[in-house]
Amino acid sequence: MARIRIGLALGSGVARGWAHLGVLKAIDKLGLVPDVVAGSSIGSLVGGFYLSGHAEALEEWARGLTTLKMLRYLKLPINGGMVSGTRLFGEAERYLGNLTIDELKTPFVAVATDLWTGHEIWLRDGSVVEAMRASLSLPGVFKPKRVRGHWL
Repeated sequence: MARIRIGLALGSGVARGWAHLGVLKAIDKLGLVPDVVAGSSIGSLVGGFYLSGHAEALEEWARGLTTLKMLRYLKLPINGGMVSGTRLFGEAERYLGNLTIDELKTPFVAVATDLWTGHEIWLRDGSVVEAMRASLSLPGVFKPKRVRGHWL
């Protein structure tokens, strides 16, 4: 009998994203190991941290967020987004460093949107942090990021 393959899709939306952390704990507790993980927006952040072995650090960071801490991530004047991503993803780089998607033991895809065409772009290689950053771009909130010729 063939082994059942598991693909894990982690969606967008902050509340759902933080809930993904609990789901991943349950998956681990059951001894299940996904064969591939894909994430969009906050789902890419959770997926990248999970596959790099740093999901607990992300959860600890999220639990420690306060309104004041969130305000520190804002960058004024606003030029493409209220949050440049520099400070926020500096935190991600503390844990993931220059880790690439190819170095992860499990295939990972961060899904982003090309702001000019509206097409989805699958980021399957390169920097984990850059892929998460591109997937988290949200016009007016997170400043867009140029990756491989696309404004994401």
